[in-house]
Amino acid sequence: MKILVIGSGLIASSIVKRLAFEGHDLLVYSRSVNPTIHCTQLQGNIFEFGEFSKVLIWKPDIIIHTAWITTPGIYKDDVSNLEYTKFTLQLAQYIHNSDVEHLIILGTCAEYGHQNGPSTAGITNLTPSTLYAEQKVVAFQAVKEILHESTTRLTWARVFYPYGPNQDQKRLIPYLIHSLKSGIPVQLADTSSMHDWVTTRDISSAISWIISNQVPIEVDIGTSFGFTNLELLITLENFLQVKNLLPAGSEHVFGQNDFFVAGKNSPLFTSGWSPSDSLASGLEWVLGS
Repeated sequence: MKILVIGSGLIASSIVKRLAFEGHDLLVYSRSVNPTIHCTQLQGNIFEFGEFSKVLIWKPDIIIHTAWITTPGIYKDDVSNLEYTKFTLQLAQYIHNSDVEHLIILGTCAEYGHQNGPSTAGITNLTPSTLYAEQKVVAFQAVKEILHESTTRLTWARVFYPYGPNQDQKRLIPYLIHSLKSGIPVQLADTSSMHDWVTTRDISSAISWIISNQVPIEVDIGTSFGFTNLELLITLENFLQVKNLLPAGSEHVFGQNDFFVAGKNSPLFTSGWSPSDSLASGLEWVLGS
């Protein structure tokens, strides 16, 4: 199938590699060329929609929209979130009467906001607490309405905590690995929250499954297993056979006591898909890359 992927970052590049291996015809549209992607890539600014729309002359069967601000430290409340929402709505409006068979958009577990237990797509209420999460919800609801009577199939895939090789060094897992290897003490800012860590290769597997199988509009891409940041740190200490040594008088912070874990009855799991990586095998993959 002809598949247009919007974005070329950590998750997008993994999706492209998986789908290319499966024999699909891939075209990537992004602000920059990713040298690890071996398919046709076009550079452009999605915020210039008139320019972007020219790529749709290629007539893709499927569009996978992965582009959104994810810059560590600023993405949660950056005003560019509004621009990404605007683009997403323009995209949905453009393809409403097109021949595009399937639109897949990557959402985020942050849309669920503060929860006391696992979150399940289509059941758990969306209570976003940041501009980033709020705009994802706004985009989801608007796109669902736009495509309500369209022949284009819509999938909104909420990704939990992604990680994989070549991740931004400011992200938690690369940061912990670098600090432990360098002997730099790590003081965790949150040891109480539970996070569902999912590898990029499992995310790409989930996208492949979604393309080939009927699933509801809303799905979660996670593992259904949660770990605290402290458990993550201890696991990495064991793998690297080093110990994080905090300065005297320092201690980790309790944190927010949040719960970001995909429910075991999430639609993607009940449809037959399951992740291949445990936290241990995923970290081994990252460390060995």
